[in-house]
This record gives sequence, C-alpha cells and structure tokens, in this order.
Amino acid sequence: MSHWRNPHPTWIVGHRGAPRRARENTIDSFDWAESLGVDAVEFDLRQTREGEAVLYHDEGITLGSQHVPIRHFTAREIERLALPSDFGEYRIPKLEEVFHRYGHALRYVVEVKVSRDTQLALMARRVSRLAAEYGVTDRCLVASFSADFLRRLRETDPDIASNFLFDHPVALPESGQRTPLFPPVDGIGPRADLITPQLLSQAAGASLTVHPWTADAPEEIRRLLDSRVASITTNVPDVALSLRAASGSSAATLLVGERSQPQTS
Repeated sequence: MSHWRNPHPTWIVGHRGAPRRARENTIDSFDWAESLGVDAVEFDLRQTREGEAVLYHDEGITLGSQHVPIRHFTAREIERLALPSDFGEYRIPKLEEVFHRYGHALRYVVEVKVSRDTQLALMARRVSRLAAEYGVTDRCLVASFSADFLRRLRETDPDIASNFLFDHPVALPESGQRTPLFPPVDGIGPRADLITPQLLSQAAGASLTVHPWTADAPEEIRRLLDSRVASITTNVPDVALSLRAASGSSAATLLVGERSQPQTS
C-alpha cells in the first residue's frame, strides 16, 4: 500500500532537496535534505532523446550562447556535462541514481515536466519500471501539471500514488464523482497561496489529499500545519521541521479523504 495513500502526519518535503544548501535537483542537495530529517524529497524530471528520465527543472540547458532542450541530449551526453552553479560545478543525475542511492531511506515526490515533444506513455512506463525495480513504488507520489500525463500514469501503473499540480484555481470533482477534465489522482498540489478552508473541504469531499508548494515563510508554514495538509513542500525544510516540532503537528494524523472541517489558523 502506498505510503501516500495511508493516513499520516503532515510530511515536510524538501523542494528539489535542500536548495539553499546545495544546487537543486542534485545528489548533494538530497544528501543535505536527508541529513536534515525530511520526510520526502521533491524533484523534477525531464525526458532525454531516447526516453531516459533525468533530474532537471528547466526545459533546456544554457551552454555558452546556446539554449539546448534536454530532449535533444542523450542520457550519455547528459552524464558528461559539468555545469556551473553558485555552489560549484554539478552534474545532472538520472532517476535511477536517486532511487539506487536512497532507496527506502526517503520518500519521493516525482514531478514530471512535460513539453510539446514529451512522450507521455514512455515517460510513464519509465517512472513505473524504475520505481518497481528499486522497490520504491509505495514511496513515490508522482506529480505533474499535465492531466494527460497523469491519465497515462494511472493506466500504466495504478499502484503509484499521483498528484495533480496547479497554480490557479481549479474546479475539483464533487463528492464521489470524477469529471472528464480532472485526471484520476490521489491528491492535489496547489500553489500554497491557493490553500483555503473551502478548498480543503472540497478536497476532503472528493477524497483528495492536499500537497501545497512552495512554502518558505514561517507564518505560511504555520498556517499550512494548522490546516493539516498532507505535506508541505519547502525550500527551507529545516525551518519547517522545527516549526512542526514546536506545533506538535507531527503527532496529528491526517486521515486520507477525511471529511471533517479543516482547521483554520
């Protein structure tokens, strides 16, 4: 049974690891997040030319005066790149490297980035196969802004929990119903400022868990903890963990799909 479908406290998720300690979406960043004690790490996936899944946020990489889409590189070419950052040179990891390194030590919020030429079915199969190969299917929450990708994922592997991301108000399904435009998912990932008591009530009525992003201000993190969302994605996981410990929220279990009225701060 998926960890993300079971009742659990509000989890603290390191946004691309711990991006204020190391370059985002890198092994160094995830090492930092793990050392801080996060419940999960979030990262972005892009598809290479042959369908490999690699960790990178933007659609392309700037090399000198050129901006080259990730989809134009092979995985081997990606491996050879040494890219500059404020934290020094870094390399782009593959999804299988992350699963191999951390295994059951972490949970994962896997955000699949989609562009016009992303092969959705291939990407869904790739994520599913690697999660199964490394025994972390139950630890993954696969998220995307693409409803089409999430439908493909559910068709490919219904055992993986999924999460529909959005950065604007979205009509949620009514209780016990699905709508043609809303993908079959386990949770929703609204931008943090979209979290309201009304949205939480609607999500509970539709049996959807709620995973806001990206909350960094202490007052916003406190508000979300008080709202008992399923997880909070943050660039400052150490701050969020301290606030959770101080509030006692780690002891309050969120029931998946619970219909009680959300708390307000």
